[in-house]
Amino acid sequence: MAQNKNIVLVMGKPNSGKTSSLRNLDQSKMVYLNTDLKEAPFKDQFLANAEIADAMHILNYIQEIENNPKATGAIVDTLTFLMSMYERQYVTTATNTQSAWGNYGNFYREFIHAIKSGTKDYAILAHEDSFLNEQSMLMESRVPIKGAVGKTGCEADFTTILSSKQIPIKKLEGFENDLLHITDEEREDGVKYVFCTRITKEFIGEKMRSPMGLWARNELYIDNDLNQVFNRLKEYYA
Repeated sequence: MAQNKNIVLVMGKPNSGKTSSLRNLDQSKMVYLNTDLKEAPFKDQFLANAEIADAMHILNYIQEIENNPKATGAIVDTLTFLMSMYERQYVTTATNTQSAWGNYGNFYREFIHAIKSGTKDYAILAHEDSFLNEQSMLMESRVPIKGAVGKTGCEADFTTILSSKQIPIKKLEGFENDLLHITDEEREDGVKYVFCTRITKEFIGEKMRSPMGLWARNELYIDNDLNQVFNRLKEYYA
């Protein structure tokens, strides 16, 4: 079985542009799996906007997406809330919490297997937490997930990880590239929402990663535009 390569994890703080990065996708062919139960920050026209009220239902949705010829993929917004929902619905209410935490890990692994064994495009959005690594004394980032999954770090399951950020326009000078478009409004505001594609000395301890050669050196910052990202992945793996 070939592993699905069209999977992207987007990590970011609140109001860093995670959900707005969906705006240029061909929404008529994408399913929005809404675990945060919130409105998109733009007028959406998704093939379906599914509010996930039961965490377990997401596995059925992914199977339906894989079997639907009209669907090219899906967005999970967010993985963090999905796992919190599972904990609230199936762990805190369990009489045997040890067994329930084991099921928590199994649910996560079933979800990851479902998208990795799939054939569609999957954008997995996740909240980002920062913590002090007491061994290195460096601040590090992670997706806040509990249990054994959290100890290992769910980031290990993704080949392409982007960080959504607000960056001052002045800091983008010198990083001009075909995937970075600064509008007059952004210049006036002095800030732009971007994806950061790799770790630098400024971002030590963060989790960005990608296949070698996916991004050019000057593509450290690109538009927070998942349509561009999936197009680049398809070019890279063609």
